[in-house]
Amino acid sequence: MNIRRHIVTPGIVAVAAVLLAVSAIMDAAGGQNGQDIALAPQIVGNDTPALPQPYVSTAQSATSPAALSSTLSYYFISGNTFTPGGSVSYARQVTGCVNQMPLGVPFSAPVHLPQGSQVVSITLYTSDAVITTTTSTAYFILNDGKGNGGYSVSATSPPNTSGYRQTNSTDNNPVTIDNQNYNYLVEWRKNLGTPDSASLSLCGVRVAYYAPLSGALHLPIISK
Repeated sequence: MNIRRHIVTPGIVAVAAVLLAVSAIMDAAGGQNGQDIALAPQIVGNDTPALPQPYVSTAQSATSPAALSSTLSYYFISGNTFTPGGSVSYARQVTGCVNQMPLGVPFSAPVHLPQGSQVVSITLYTSDAVITTTTSTAYFILNDGKGNGGYSVSATSPPNTSGYRQTNSTDNNPVTIDNQNYNYLVEWRKNLGTPDSASLSLCGVRVAYYAPLSGALHLPIISK
């Protein structure tokens, strides 16, 4: 029994060694393939979307505006709810900000306001850990799905500052919300032509608007 045991054991060990070697090779190959997929670079091509153009009021100016409240209302959009306009890498921060995105790539978020509201300005909230000359701009944009539209107001974060920053738009171009014919969004991007600061973060955009006084007309109908 002892002789047979010594004869069989080396055979088993040899087979096991071969299987382990094959398994190790397959695992290494699989791990390398997985790493290649995980670390595949996401590069912004030459087709980076062009900057939005200013909106020139046409049909909206012909409509009679609703009576508006004399008090401003606000619609805040957190930075980490913005989504990029392409396959690019970026980071979401626990503070509600987003950063580490390439220059020139637009990030956008939809805006839903009551019919007849009048948007008058936006406020851009950004943050940077270091002092750089990198700037960024937020736009309030409307379009009708037919190629008509543009931005009504914009706000640009200043260069050579660090920490949290709050920048108001200075445009005087109020827009009346027409949900039947237009959709609305806020777009933000780090500006091309400036050094890229990876730590420049979008933390939020606040839309300032006057709500219509006849707010009850815009509420859902409830029947009993």
